[in-house]
Amino acid sequence: MYSYPYSYTHTYAYTPFFSFILPIIAAIVVIAGGLALYFLFARKANHFQGAISKLHDALNFRTLYTEKIIRALYCITVVAIAVYSVILLFTHFFTALMLFVLGNLIARIVYEYALLLLVLCRNTQEINRKMGPLPAEPPVPPAPGAAPAPAAAPQQSPVPPVNPQPSCPPQNVAPVPPQQDAPQQPPMPPQDGPQA
Repeated sequence: MYSYPYSYTHTYAYTPFFSFILPIIAAIVVIAGGLALYFLFARKANHFQGAISKLHDALNFRTLYTEKIIRALYCITVVAIAVYSVILLFTHFFTALMLFVLGNLIARIVYEYALLLLVLCRNTQEINRKMGPLPAEPPVPPAPGAAPAPAAAPQQSPVPPVNPQPSCPPQNVAPVPPQQDAPQQPPMPPQDGPQA
């Protein structure tokens, strides 16, 4: 046997850069990059051509890929159920038969429900696109007993505020006595007799 004069051992030192600083830098880059992509590219109107136009539509969810993914997953599920049923056919005939029938039925119901939500969303988007923008809605009347909301005034030149009148008269002005009206005469009774 050979004895080595040196002992080869691996020691792992704690490095705060890879365990603490690097994840923080990565999180900052991810957040800054995502915000830059949104504000500089996805938020603008689609005036692009080709693949960049498709990327813009994908980032704004104008193109829905989930429907295609659900259809592909349904096909994979049907094939998996069929293959597993054939494998079980040689050992458990009735279990394989039940798995083939009920498995396909349950898979169909689950995937149809998921696809139904997506088709409903797509049809609503098409209806909105065909109808165009909605007209301005009339203002909602205030609830009984509530203070009316101030109406939005058009933009005009600013008017200086009017100082309200003081609640009590100034001290150096004498109050004006109220004027009394002249006494009213009673109405004259109609005169009897021939009129000339």
